[in-house]
Amino acid sequence: MKNLIFACAFLLISHYAKAQFKFTANNSSNNFKAKIFVENCTTGHCNGKATIILYDKITDQEMQTFTSKDLDFGLTEMQNAQLGWLDLGKYQTPLIFGDFNFDGIEDLAIRNGNNGAYASPSYDVYLSVNNKFVLNAPLTKLASENLGLFDVDKKNKQLSIHIKNGCCFDKTINYKYDAKQGLYEDSSVIEDSSIADYVTVITQKLVDGKMKKTVQKFKFKDYYNQ
Repeated sequence: MKNLIFACAFLLISHYAKAQFKFTANNSSNNFKAKIFVENCTTGHCNGKATIILYDKITDQEMQTFTSKDLDFGLTEMQNAQLGWLDLGKYQTPLIFGDFNFDGIEDLAIRNGNNGAYASPSYDVYLSVNNKFVLNAPLTKLASENLGLFDVDKKNKQLSIHIKNGCCFDKTINYKYDAKQGLYEDSSVIEDSSIADYVTVITQKLVDGKMKKTVQKFKFKDYYNQ
């Protein structure tokens, strides 16, 4: 039985190796490494349908397989995808590991195109549940409709997204993640400089289950020179 499983895994990898461009991601996580097979690569850029096979970094055991409709990432001038099995750098890989729900366990975000605001990067987000990565719809939505992946604030245990509308409107929304309640908005800050020489700052904060709102006005030069 073990030989059959090994043979099937070998055939699967061989199939992707022949049909697609091949990469490894060995430095993006302390616990995991990955083999990546992606459909298209040109000079300096790869994208398209992809398969990601995740392995335990210590035991080399295959853990889980993922797909992406558009695994988009860049290459350096020195990297030639035609040569095969290129190792992607820590900040180059389309796989982002982090503790997104603050339970002390590593989670995973996988690049899936440029569907965010202003064609910014979008990601499928998986939470670690019982030693498996499970797609999380609210976090995936958060990482797919705004300006790239959310920021992770470990100290305050919150996720932040950024929204922009033209030159003069910026909004930051901070979320908390509760094991029972799930994802919820904790606070937000709007900076609106559409009125000449002034910035209107609208702050909202969740207090005792209700949003408390504060509106302040500053002179443009004073606010941005603080």
